[in-house]
Parts: sequence; structure tokens; C-alpha cells
Amino acid sequence: MSPPRTPEQQARFVRSTAADLDVAPELAERLLTLSEGARRFEAHDGRITAAEVRLLLEVLLDDELCRHAWWVAAVEGERLWRLLVERARPPRDVGPAVLLAVSLARTAAADQAFAVIQGVIRPREFRRSAIEIGIDLAEDAGRPDLAWDLVIKLGRPDPVAEWGALWCVLGCAGRRGCPRSRLAGAAHARWLRRRLHRWSRRPWSGCIPPSSGGGVEREPRLFASGTDPLASAAAGYLASRATLLPPGECRLLRLWSRIRRHRLAVLESGPFELLVDDDGTRRLAGWDDVAPVHVAAGTDVDGWLLPTLVPTEDLLVCSATPAPWSR
Repeated sequence: MSPPRTPEQQARFVRSTAADLDVAPELAERLLTLSEGARRFEAHDGRITAAEVRLLLEVLLDDELCRHAWWVAAVEGERLWRLLVERARPPRDVGPAVLLAVSLARTAAADQAFAVIQGVIRPREFRRSAIEIGIDLAEDAGRPDLAWDLVIKLGRPDPVAEWGALWCVLGCAGRRGCPRSRLAGAAHARWLRRRLHRWSRRPWSGCIPPSSGGGVEREPRLFASGTDPLASAAAGYLASRATLLPPGECRLLRLWSRIRRHRLAVLESGPFELLVDDDGTRRLAGWDDVAPVHVAAGTDVDGWLLPTLVPTEDLLVCSATPAPWSR
């Protein structure tokens, strides 16, 4: 439990938060209000006045604040956010629900976080902060249909540009009508791979450790020095989302966490798939990149050959950072 800050520490929190998050000092001051509220709540053993509840719920009506509130919720306040969700009436319950979902997702309780967010996403309300978290958690819960509905609700001009792998699984893989999705196992693994990468970049998701200053480091530091980056990310993702992910994906991530980058010989190559020699074993693989890739037979490639839910198919990943989606 952290004690309330001194005035000097509060001023330092505002300055460092504004700089680290690249936000206005006024927003940093409202984040300080949340943080100090959480600290007082714990210092008083869970006691809070009606006036303090009203103040915090009023502050959390600001959706821009909620989109940055992971800075606080990542390290403190879970009991307070839960109390605020219980006491608030719609639509005032959305803000504290976002903070509670962030807190739960970072403590390996992603299934509870998903239930909390589902409870505050309503047909005639729009809160971007809740929808963005809801998309990620719905994908991880094995609900691509719900995730895509939320993507459309978000209103981006070109949703396929960011969620193309989701659309590929939802709209094409089942029918195998698109050459990119002919290998259904590889299409699904590509979707899981995109989610893994997004998780490693989302500041609220759980991959960024707390800093000594009471905030959160802005740049991801999930991968330990000298370790295989993709394998390390898979292990961290599984630890964070195991309560939410379908069993098959948990099994895949356990396998991925043991895969290391190595050299493969290309035997045959097409625009979206190829046949490789993996230490004497012939393997059919889809490309991690969905844009057409041409590699001549006889070429050696370095990468990760990731198993999929289809035993006869793999996914070839040549970069720890996925290429942008291309239709």
C-alpha cells in the first residue's frame, strides 16, 4: 500500500506523467486525482465518503482520461474501481469499469476483465476506451464475431487495415474462398500472432512492468535481454491471458514459447504459402505476411516455424514485428 503523496511528490507526478504520456498538465492532474483517491481509499482501509465517490465518478466521465487511466490502474486501486462500478449508475459505471478491467487484465484475471467490460458496452452508448479494450478481450475470448461488431462500432475509416487478420478468420477462413485463407490453420495462427503483437504493444495489457515512480514505463520491456523475442512474448501472453484464451490457443502458445528462430530451406513457394525443409522434415506453411511473397525454391530463410491448430500446417514468421496488413 502506497501512502498519499506530499505536495512536492504530487507536483512531480503531474510533471512526469504529462511528459511521459505526452498529455496536457490538466489531464495529468486528473490522473493524480485518481491515484490519490486510490491511495486514500487503501490508507483508510476501504472507507470512502459519498462526496469522494461523486468526485471520482464525475472525473471518470471524461473518456480521454479513461484512455490514459491505465497509467494509474496498472499499479493501484483495484478495490476502489470495483466499489465505484458497484455504486455507479449507467453511464457513470463505464469509467471505473475500464480501470477495473485494466487492473484485472494485468493480474492474470482476463476472464473477469472481459465480463466487466461486456457489462458496460451498451447499444446506445459510445465510450471509445471501453470499446478498444473490449475488442482485444473479445478476440482473446474466441469471439471474433463480437470483436468485429465492436470494431465496426469504433468507426474507423478502414478497419481492415488494423484488424485484417480478424476479418480474414471471420469472413474468409471458414469458406476458404480467399487464397490467403486457403490454409485455415495458418490463417488462424496469423490472427493469434497479430493479437500477440498487439498485446505486447498495448500499454494497458500487462506486458509493461511498473516503474519505481508509481506510474508505468511507457516503452515495452517484456523481452529479457538475450532471449528469443517471439518465444518470450508467447510465454508472457499466455501467462496474462490464460484464463480467457480457448484451450487450443493456450496449447499453441505453450508450443510457440519453445520455438526458436532457425534456418529453413524453401522447397516450393507460392504467393501465400510454401513448402519448407525443416531439418529433414517437409512442412507446409503459410506466410505470416498476407501480402504476396515470392521466394525462389532452393532459398534458405531464417524464421520461426510455428505450429497451428491444423497438424499438417505451420505459420512461417520471418520477423518479430508483423508486417502491416495488406488486402
